[in-house]
Amino acid sequence: MPVSPEQLMEELRTLCRGRGVQTPGIDLHVGPALRQVCGVVETDGAEAVRTKLRDWVANAARAFPVEVRNAVLAPLGLHDDAQFRFLNERIEWLARQQDRGARTVRRRMDAGLQRLVEVALQPAPSTTHVAPSELWHVKEFDALLKLDGPTPACTERRTVVADTDGVNEIAWSITIPSPTPDGAPGDLDVEVLHGVELIGHERPSPRRFLMKLRLPRPLNAGQTHQFALEVRVPRGQSMRPTYVFWPERMCESFRLRVRFDRDDLPESVWRVEEALARDTDDLTPWPQSLPLDEIGEIDVQFPHPRQGRGYGVQWTPRG
Repeated sequence: MPVSPEQLMEELRTLCRGRGVQTPGIDLHVGPALRQVCGVVETDGAEAVRTKLRDWVANAARAFPVEVRNAVLAPLGLHDDAQFRFLNERIEWLARQQDRGARTVRRRMDAGLQRLVEVALQPAPSTTHVAPSELWHVKEFDALLKLDGPTPACTERRTVVADTDGVNEIAWSITIPSPTPDGAPGDLDVEVLHGVELIGHERPSPRRFLMKLRLPRPLNAGQTHQFALEVRVPRGQSMRPTYVFWPERMCESFRLRVRFDRDDLPESVWRVEEALARDTDDLTPWPQSLPLDEIGEIDVQFPHPRQGRGYGVQWTPRG
């Protein structure tokens, strides 16, 4: 159902009270409008809800002026330096930081929350028009990167949609960073799990792999099909601490889960979004750090990732 801007604004104001997003049992305090815009589902527990709220707010406020962004993060309990028990304390902290009165800060808070509402309710990019030459696009891309096994492995599931009749082949590609900043490009092992047959592969460049996949039957316009591949780094080959998806064609939704080795957890993990090609080369931490849950995993989602931009996570290994 459509989200009411008035309801969403009221739920955001309510969420600012008390400890904000840090409130224990947050899953019981999030209203239906926030649940819808943040992608919260019935099975999400408190920490999953907290993570989705944090991700959505950080992403939406990323382009705000710094004083407006802080006037959103601090009241919601999302600013690292303003983890106070009550909203009034966070407002007083923000007033000192911005050298303004509490009344001015509250106005900025309301303005920031209103900006969040506007971001949440802006029309989604159209998914109805695709250039005929593309033939198909990705409806959902779901990746699970496993770093707790003998070698890094990623299960990639894609649901594709035909944009014309008679689609019977899919081209799948991946570009890998070198294992070290100035090392030679590495290699990959790829296994089909289900849904397609591997009928051809090539390596157009040292870092780029291109696979030709045959579908079990031709798709007509509007029909969907899901397939899955397992991509592994060969044993003994290192992997740079980065997983970033660069859409080459329209993609409606990208979700990435990373399972770290609980005996070798990273020092820090950060979300990468709307990155340009060189933004991710030097592994410099981005502002939005990601907390690991109690079993050493992170879960991030990116609705409507843009072609030519990067989305995913990077991390700093311990030591």
